[in-house]
Amino acid sequence: MEYVFGNEEEREILKTKGTEHTNLDGYHSLERKYDDQYITDNFRIVGKIDSKEDEEGNCYDWYEIDHHYRYADKFTQGIVKTEQEISDNEDGIAELGESESDNSDAIAELGTMISDLEARVTALEGGN
Repeated sequence: MEYVFGNEEEREILKTKGTEHTNLDGYHSLERKYDDQYITDNFRIVGKIDSKEDEEGNCYDWYEIDHHYRYADKFTQGIVKTEQEISDNEDGIAELGESESDNSDAIAELGTMISDLEARVTALEGGN
C-alpha cells in the first residue's frame, strides 16, 4: 500500500494506492523505513472523499485528514548502519587489536633500550 500526503485547497489529504480499496477511519500511525531514516506519520481520518480504479487494476482512495504530525528519525538508522559496518569489519578490528599488542611489546622494548642508553651515558659522563 502506498500513502501520499498532500494538500487540496485548505484541507490536508491522504491518498492511498493499492490492489484493493481501503476503508480507513479514526487515528492512524504509519511507519516507513528508508535507507537514511524512519518516518512516522500520525493522523486522524476526517472522512473519505473519493475512490477510483485505473486500467491496471490499482485502487485509489482519498481521505481528508487532520491532526497530522510527521516525525523523522535519522538517528536510529545511523546507529543501525554503524553497527552493521562494525559487524562487517570485525576481522579488521581484531587485526588492529593484535597489532596494537605487538606494538605494545615493541614500545616496552624501546623503553628498556632507552633506560640502558641513559645509564651508559651517565656512566660515561662520570656518574653525573
